[in-house]
Amino acid sequence: MRPKLKPTDWVRRRDDTQTFVLGIVRDVSLRLHDALRSPDWETLNRQMQIELAQYQLHRGERNYIVRAIENYLNCHDISESELGPLKLRVCDPSAVPDPNIPSNQLTVWAPVYDNESGVREVRKLRFGQARPVAEDVENWAITAAHIAALFRPRGHLVRIRVIEFGLGDGSTEILFDGSPSLAESLYAAKVFPIVSKIVTSNRPTPGNSCGRCKISGCCSSLEKLDGFLGQSRKGPATRSVSAGDLEVYEKCPAQWHLVSSNMPREPSSAPPSSSSERGRVIHEWLARSHMSSHKCDPSDLDAIDGNFPAGLDEKDYLDSREYITQHAAICPLGEGVQVIGSEVSVYGYDAQADVVIVSKPDLLYVDSDETFVIRESKTTTLSLPGDSQEAFDRFFAVPWLLNLIGSGYRGPYKSDKARLELEVLASEDSRVFSWDLADARLLRMARAEVRLRAKKWHRDTTWNSAPGEHCRWCPVRGWCSDAAADEADDDQFRIP
Repeated sequence: MRPKLKPTDWVRRRDDTQTFVLGIVRDVSLRLHDALRSPDWETLNRQMQIELAQYQLHRGERNYIVRAIENYLNCHDISESELGPLKLRVCDPSAVPDPNIPSNQLTVWAPVYDNESGVREVRKLRFGQARPVAEDVENWAITAAHIAALFRPRGHLVRIRVIEFGLGDGSTEILFDGSPSLAESLYAAKVFPIVSKIVTSNRPTPGNSCGRCKISGCCSSLEKLDGFLGQSRKGPATRSVSAGDLEVYEKCPAQWHLVSSNMPREPSSAPPSSSSERGRVIHEWLARSHMSSHKCDPSDLDAIDGNFPAGLDEKDYLDSREYITQHAAICPLGEGVQVIGSEVSVYGYDAQADVVIVSKPDLLYVDSDETFVIRESKTTTLSLPGDSQEAFDRFFAVPWLLNLIGSGYRGPYKSDKARLELEVLASEDSRVFSWDLADARLLRMARAEVRLRAKKWHRDTTWNSAPGEHCRWCPVRGWCSDAAADEADDDQFRIP
């Protein structure tokens, strides 16, 4: 994370609603180690509440943190049952693997314990369920083990264990278990080449961390979108938002806040008529197909018959296939069309609102007359919009992307001409709506829609819940007290 890197002309602003949840879980858990020896849970819970009283927390975050602390302490018990009594050695240790390059300092965010037998344990904390070691965490585990091996005292150190705690359910997974020399050799062979590229790189790469980055407001790699949200002043803190975020917020501010805070999500419990999974599958298929730069053809679907995407059965697949077949008839690719990107994430910064703007157009291309085009695809089980105005009103992605193009975004292709296309797919029909960016009135309408949708979100600091039917399939309902109350009310009047 380059801790010494500091912006010269911009400072990220924070407020009390931007909670470092895992930090609170860790700090309180460490302070309660002795309380764990208490003979009754009530005493432990009382001490936990005293500890949490010093923090300003959203109710959903508090519910999660209480559960997470209990699970951390239970996982601590499990570790001690396997390794014997463990003593907290340090939090967030740092090490310099090569004394000749003192600037290459490695730090791991984790508590580190050891015992009298020469075993040292590094704990990786995860919001939800612990996962077996995978490619995306293997290098982290090797680096953490190497740092733990270098950290003093090393005299009797014979074994390093890196373990992941799943704070959502109390699960554990061992990510590394071996000698200090094994950690050193694996680091040299697998991780050091990657670290070398990181420390020598000076090219910023926009990604999903832009919203939390300490230099996002002055980063040259972000699109300049000043005034995008149409807000007259900065909000309470530097934030990040997408069109989808505002749609979730409009439904329930608490849901947006808890999801953006990385609260563990429950498996989807959406009603049978929900099209979210089908839409996801269709978008993934279209993204892969469009990267080939060839026009989609219904016969392409035969290549994956019987090989259904994870989570789909044959009926689900065949339902999706109907929509993709509809797309093939109106696929814009063909002779003279240049594909710029499919499912491209676009990150920009609105300095007037102090907000990182996130967009993910389904397809960017340049047509045969050199017009830059953003095409968005939507699936529906309802009737197709009757005209472009109805499509504008029904799909918030339309004014959002119109605003993006109207703000000057052209991707890597700089063109004076641009348009937005919305492709709406039903199982037996499809239609493409198009908006010409030369229409000043249209751009004013788009800006007004984005401004009105963003206004309340931009100023909110309470993130109150809005209970309703949507609570039944809310992914973070497990941490929301209001969602539970709503269900209880429903049960009271449910006919057996």
